Amino acid sequence: MYMLEKIKKKLETNGRFWICFTGDSITSCEWVHPNWRDILVYVLQNEMTKVLNGNWQLAEWGIRGFNFAYDGATTGDIAERLNDLLLVKPELVIGLMGGNDLVLGIDVPESVKNIDVIVNMAISAGSEVIWCNSTPSGKGSKKNNEYNPYAKAFMQIPEREGFSKIDMFNIYQKFSTEIFFTFISEENLVEGIKAGEPDLQHPNQLGNAYIAKVILENAFGISFNPEKYVKDTLDGQKLPRY
Repeated sequence: MYMLEKIKKKLETNGRFWICFTGDSITSCEWVHPNWRDILVYVLQNEMTKVLNGNWQLAEWGIRGFNFAYDGATTGDIAERLNDLLLVKPELVIGLMGGNDLVLGIDVPESVKNIDVIVNMAISAGSEVIWCNSTPSGKGSKKNNEYNPYAKAFMQIPEREGFSKIDMFNIYQKFSTEIFFTFISEENLVEGIKAGEPDLQHPNQLGNAYIAKVILENAFGISFNPEKYVKDTLDGQKLPRY
């Protein structure tokens, strides 16, 4: 677990704690407001303000999030572009992806190898890594059965100093995921999806808040209530509670 005391030490020593988010469209999610990346940064800034005894400037100015995720990307694509991400010299890399590998010709061993390359490159550059396998698709999608071998193989990668894993694929399925997939698809020939069909791949705002919940609780030990957070945003609250 990535303890808040570790973030506190980084902030007090260097005045910054930069997080690079990487992955595919589940992580880029630029069209979702709020998305899980923004929620994560908001909560960490808020919690660190408490840890730093009200020093909100150090918490809010020091904790920055950078979106280095690419719609449609495979693990191989991210491995090829990781040097762009590492230019930022982040303290932490958080990855969430994998569903595109199975439809774009990357088999399970290659997918695992790519993730290992990403992790090793990031650690060698001085970053720590928290990596998640992909969220499951909505009910009615055949993709969950097809992705299951990838999710299992990922969880068999050994954790080591600077690298920890989250089994997002299985944890996320414990929630009522049918309420997360309310978007309507555009045409996607690769996935065989027609325009106007339900989008069973990309979670809505509440689904993104549940992604944030899994990472906040499993990686940082921070309790998070997605329904309270999303309700406050819809009610127009400037500082949503969680």
